[in-house]
Amino acid sequence: MKTCGNCGIGSKKDGNKVECFKYKNIKNLDEESSKCLYYMEFKYEDGELMNPFQHLLLKEQDIKSKHMKNTI
Repeated sequence: MKTCGNCGIGSKKDGNKVECFKYKNIKNLDEESSKCLYYMEFKYEDGELMNPFQHLLLKEQDIKSKHMKNTI
């Protein structure tokens, strides 16, 4: 299930909250995020979890590459 707590772009805050690195808002860990364009599974590089900024950069590149495929 896609939730804000499972999103690589979110950073966990006190209690049951997550701050979205893209939108700068605070949501509950279990809030549904299946419709969020920027939802991204956690990624690891060399065995370490990437930080939210790195996740965001990867997701933005992915979105741009998909956009470019449909422009012709």
